[in-house]
Amino acid sequence: MCRDAWQCVSTFLQKENMKVLGITGSPVKNGNVDLLIKQVLDGAQSKGAKTESLYLDKLDISPCKSCGKNPEPKFCFIKDDMEKVYAKLKSSDVLVLGSPVYFDTVSAQMKLFLDRCNCLTPIVKKNNRYFFRSRLKKRREGIIILVAGEKQRFDYALITLLGFFKWANLKFVDKILYSHSFFEKGKVKENKKVMKKAFDLGRKLGSAKL
Repeated sequence: MCRDAWQCVSTFLQKENMKVLGITGSPVKNGNVDLLIKQVLDGAQSKGAKTESLYLDKLDISPCKSCGKNPEPKFCFIKDDMEKVYAKLKSSDVLVLGSPVYFDTVSAQMKLFLDRCNCLTPIVKKNNRYFFRSRLKKRREGIIILVAGEKQRFDYALITLLGFFKWANLKFVDKILYSHSFFEKGKVKENKKVMKKAFDLGRKLGSAKL
């Protein structure tokens, strides 16, 4: 048994070929969200983890049609870039999810992704009873990164992503909530404290010394 969430992640990453997947919901390449996710991945990689990034803004993802049907054995009836996202999700061990806060919630790119993950836990019928069944049997670990203006709130976006974690069988491990008053792209790289926190968080993923 693990003492806490960090010990569980450490145990995972001490095995071979553990994969940390970063999913960026920001449309701004090399912006604050992107840089913070990269820092976490760099930290994890420094401890031996294999890392990969997905940029949702670069993918062709259609909105969920709420068809109410079970697409098994596929994850969805819609054929687009979500097919590769499902595959990456399935093969990952740790997920680093990042988004800017727009109108007090996640970005449009992130919301498209979240909605299309509805089929990860379809409703099924058995013995005349309906229940939800997760198709991602392996329990993964999850980290949340949110970036907002200094007068914005994080709570609604955080609730949305934590709800996704529960839906997708992800165990919440930690978060970075970065608030700023700058308009320049990637200004967070000048904030050594926050950048170090992100890198150390990534290193902690693969460290046995918790």
